[in-house]
Amino acid sequence: MGWRRQQLLMGLSAAAAGAVAARLPLEGLFALGVALVGAAALLQPAFGLALALILGPLQPLERIVLGFGLGSGQVVLGVALLAYWLRTLAHRQLNVHTWGTPVMLPLVIFIGVAFISFFVAQDAGEWLSELIKWLQFALVALIVANASEKERGVIIGAVLLSGAIQAAAGFYQAVLRGTGPAEFLFVGSAARYRAYGSFEQPNPFGGFMGLIWTFALGVGVWMLRERRWLLGAVALLIAAASLYALFASGSRGALVGAGAAVFALVLVSLPRPWLWAFGALVVLLALYGFDRLNLPMSLEAQLRAYAPEGALDVRNAHITPFTFSTIERLAHWQAAIRMIEASPWLGVGLGNYAAAYPRFRLLPWENPLGHAHNYYLNVFAETGALGLLAYLAFWGAVIAHTWQQARAEGGLGLMAGVLGAWAHLSAHQLFDNLYVANIHFLLGAYLGLVVAARSARR
Repeated sequence: MGWRRQQLLMGLSAAAAGAVAARLPLEGLFALGVALVGAAALLQPAFGLALALILGPLQPLERIVLGFGLGSGQVVLGVALLAYWLRTLAHRQLNVHTWGTPVMLPLVIFIGVAFISFFVAQDAGEWLSELIKWLQFALVALIVANASEKERGVIIGAVLLSGAIQAAAGFYQAVLRGTGPAEFLFVGSAARYRAYGSFEQPNPFGGFMGLIWTFALGVGVWMLRERRWLLGAVALLIAAASLYALFASGSRGALVGAGAAVFALVLVSLPRPWLWAFGALVVLLALYGFDRLNLPMSLEAQLRAYAPEGALDVRNAHITPFTFSTIERLAHWQAAIRMIEASPWLGVGLGNYAAAYPRFRLLPWENPLGHAHNYYLNVFAETGALGLLAYLAFWGAVIAHTWQQARAEGGLGLMAGVLGAWAHLSAHQLFDNLYVANIHFLLGAYLGLVVAARSARR
């Protein structure tokens, strides 16, 4: 189908939509909009993926406002994947070799282990939902890796636009609105609320902003090197706005992730990075050894209360409004450890942490929260030692190859921005699970950029 015919089809669809829009309720308008966007995605898979990246983070808001569990991002991505498959069949260009690269092969192995965990899963529906998420992650990476340079430019633009929309929403919630949910009020403040964008929770919002700002920074520097001054300035502005939104979320995990991202960006830009890293480690150990570097007294006191004999146990911890969230996280860590002890090799089944939680929880903590608030423990509990090893091997390969591409760029640039995102993800996942609200679309796009950069340099 030619470009003129595509434009005619989209124009007729838009005219038809305008004719019936006034007679449809909100849900009908939403469904009609998704249908039109889906039609556009069917015509051009890369365009569909770009739209899915923008619409994906809206899923929690859509679920609450419209009652739609699937979300427009999932619908559009499904159409884009179908279109990509049809186009691949039409051109007979199935790029199977991409799956065998050192970056993608460990992901295939992890998905295989996750598939096997079905045999120990208590809830087959949750297992399937989580498996689909990982398959989408891999397929998005495949689309981006095999896209043209112009198509990847559209996808990068969609990532930046998505970040700008969420940062603007967070700024409004934290600064302009002046009100918000009582549980999001900052401690000690009467009118300052945590930002949460369309995620309906500050922690995943902070994680998403952490994955955006470092990438936008890399894109901005890359554009400035190419003397594309306007694009570079816009990308840097989005990076600054996203970093501000991260702080406005008040997420401690996001702050840890931001620190890890800064460290990665600085390290990859230095002439002899491993020498600097070794020197920093020696200095830290020396300061700690001479009692010049200690944990904050408040944190040390809390650790003594949670683990008086060196073992994690919060059953007798004193709960206050200040310590509630920390104790709750540790209680879920302890439940995950119990799952690991009960099934160390295959776990309790992918996506089945919440389903298995009642059998392993501590008595005062009835709400499973959906995950262990530490994704490494979570994946260990759900897929066992085999799954954890495959997961770590996958991300180790991804980070290593991204590091190589970033070093080949000669400093801060596109791949360095992706490396910063991986650093944020790795650190933040010590305290949370960022594979929510379709964030895996974004991660899949980043992975596709890494695979494409590796193939181009080869």
